[in-house]
Amino acid sequence: MSTANLIILGAGEDQVPAYVEGRRLGYRIIGVDQKPDALGAPLADEFLCLTTREPEAIARRLGAIDVAAVISPASDAAQASVAALSRHYGTAFQPAPDAVRASEDKAYFLSVVEKLGLPRYRSVHDSDPDALARAAAGMRYPLVVKPADASGSKGLRCVTDPADLPGAISTARKHSFSGEIVVEEFVTGTHYSVECFARDGRPELTIVTERTLTPMPHMISVSHLVPASLSCGVRARLQDMVTAVLAELGHRNGPVNLDVIAGEDEKLYFVELGARLGGNGMPRLAAHAYGVNTVAAAIRLAAGRPPELTTHAEPRVVMLRILTADTEGVVTGIAGADAVRALPDVAALELFKEPGQRVHPYTQAAHKLGYLIVAADTRESLQRTLDTALTTLRIDIEPDETPQEITS
Repeated sequence: MSTANLIILGAGEDQVPAYVEGRRLGYRIIGVDQKPDALGAPLADEFLCLTTREPEAIARRLGAIDVAAVISPASDAAQASVAALSRHYGTAFQPAPDAVRASEDKAYFLSVVEKLGLPRYRSVHDSDPDALARAAAGMRYPLVVKPADASGSKGLRCVTDPADLPGAISTARKHSFSGEIVVEEFVTGTHYSVECFARDGRPELTIVTERTLTPMPHMISVSHLVPASLSCGVRARLQDMVTAVLAELGHRNGPVNLDVIAGEDEKLYFVELGARLGGNGMPRLAAHAYGVNTVAAAIRLAAGRPPELTTHAEPRVVMLRILTADTEGVVTGIAGADAVRALPDVAALELFKEPGQRVHPYTQAAHKLGYLIVAADTRESLQRTLDTALTTLRIDIEPDETPQEITS
C-alpha cells in the first residue's frame, strides 16, 4: 500500500466517499475546503481551510510533499485547481485541458457541442446584463439563466416572463466567479444524467439515470432512477455522442458526467459536462445498482494505477432520492431514521444534518439534507417503499422569521 498523499479538493457530502476510499486504498488524506465544519474535515489526516479555487495557496501551504493524486469529485469549480496541482506535483494522471475548460465553462462546452454538429438549443453568453437582455429578446420563453462557471445549480433560474429576466441575471452574477452568464432556451423533454468512465478514449462504463427535477424556477435534481427507460437505439446514439465529445475534448481516461435532455422532437440535447465523478450521490447509486466502485476507480486512475470497473450484469430498480427542506431554519429533531433503514427495500439512508444545525431551502444542490436509496424488483414496489420511507422519516425544522440570503 502507498503512503503517499491524496489531495481531495472539497469536503462536502459528495466528496466524503473519496476520503473513505482513499484511506482504504492506503493513502494519507489531505482535504481542502473553505468551510471549517465541512463533513469531510474530520476524515482527513490533514485539513486545509482554504478555497479550492486557489491552487497556488494550497501548494504553498503544503510545500514539497509526495503527492500521488489530486481529485475533486462532483465539483466543476475545482477542476482547474486539480489540473494545476497535478502539474505542480507531477502526478501520474494529468487532466485534459479542454475537458477541464468544458467543466468550468458552460458556454465553451456548448460551443463544442455545436462544433460537432450535435443537436443544440439557442443560447447566448455574456458578462454584460444589457447585452444579454438584448440577445434574449429574440429567444423563445421559458429561458434558463445560470452562471457560466458555477456548479450544483447555484444561481440557476428559469424565467417565463421577460420582466423577470433582469432579476435572474442579477442572481446568476452573484454566483459567477467570472461574471459570465448563460441564457438559453428551455428544452421540454425527459432529463437524464450520464455517468461515464472512459478508457483509451471510449466509454468503458456508461450509467444513464432518469432525473426528476424540482419545479420552476430552480429546477434542481431531486432524484435519480436506474435503469433509465431508453430504447436500444437511443442508447446507442447517446453512446456515439458521448464518444464524439470525449474525442473532441481529448478526455481519454477517467470519469465524466453529463446532463442530457431527450426532447419532444426525439433529439438528444447535451446541457452540461463535468470531467469528474457526478454529484448528487451518483457514485453511491452506481455502487448499489451495478456493484461498481467508481470512487475507487477514479482514485486509482488519478494515481496512475489501473481502475477496476466490474459491474453486475442486471441491476434492480434503484432510486436515489435527495432529502430537502422547503424553509430556512434550524433542525430541532429527527425521528424515524432507524425505522426507515429497517424497511426491506431501503438500501441506505444518509443524513447530513443534525439537531441544532442550520438548513436552507433547496435552491441549490449544496442545500440537501441527505440521501435515501431504495432498491426494488419493480418500479411499483420501489414507489411504495419510497412513499413509506418519506412518510416515516421526520425532520423537524424551526423556521426563521427572516430568511437569510445565500450567495455561495
